[in-house]
Amino acid sequence: MISNPEDLGADERQSLANWLTAMSDTKHLLGLRYAEWCTGGPELEANIAASAMAQFELGHARVLRGVLSDLPEDPRGASRATDRSTWFSIGALDRPFSGWVDLVIGNALVDTLLTVNLGSALAGNYHPLTQRLRKVLAEEEYHSVHADAWVKRLASGPGETVERLNQVINNVWPHCIAWFGPNSGNGLDELHDAGVLADSAADLRNRYIETVSPMFEGASIRPMSDLEIDWDGWNKAGRRHGVPVFEDDCFAMITGANNRTLGVGD
Repeated sequence: MISNPEDLGADERQSLANWLTAMSDTKHLLGLRYAEWCTGGPELEANIAASAMAQFELGHARVLRGVLSDLPEDPRGASRATDRSTWFSIGALDRPFSGWVDLVIGNALVDTLLTVNLGSALAGNYHPLTQRLRKVLAEEEYHSVHADAWVKRLASGPGETVERLNQVINNVWPHCIAWFGPNSGNGLDELHDAGVLADSAADLRNRYIETVSPMFEGASIRPMSDLEIDWDGWNKAGRRHGVPVFEDDCFAMITGANNRTLGVGD
């Protein structure tokens, strides 16, 4: 078991810092996207669920950033407040969820993607991370139940609902598969070689597909099985193509910019 960052090589620490930033930034954005629907769900219980999941995701982002802050290779700097390119969130969250279907698929595909990654880290050997993950993963079990129930519920709805489900899945799925990167130089294999992750990038991708597939069994909707990714422009640090393009209000929210103008920021 690795107890200190110094027990890793510089390149391994950089890969870990990038992964932690991508994980925590994506959880931060996912928490915000859930929160935007805390009063907009199809029923009161749905609003409560969105609120609870938002709080969990923000809390998980805080946990991961606690591990990240101990690494000298932490890529976060002062430019984070003004430069979107320094944020490593998944492209599927660049824009707000336009409807409840979008939230459900974000829950089913993006949330599960993060959970699969954390499960591999829990089985790894980096103690500053593993000691924090059991509670996080226990909380994620609720998110999985929520996703499964809502996917099945919407998949049994009218034709236009099923059509919208397929559309959102096809929009989100490529971002999720791209997260794992190409066959080499993907950043995850380096963490696997160091023992920080228990799985290689290919094994993680397969585990992810195996985890989400049961949600869609028996339905006329399912993620594309023959997807090919163009790796041109893929960013290993950010685990995505390009840089985030989220809206100004979102960027101000996640950076606390409005609070800083009042003199109450960090």
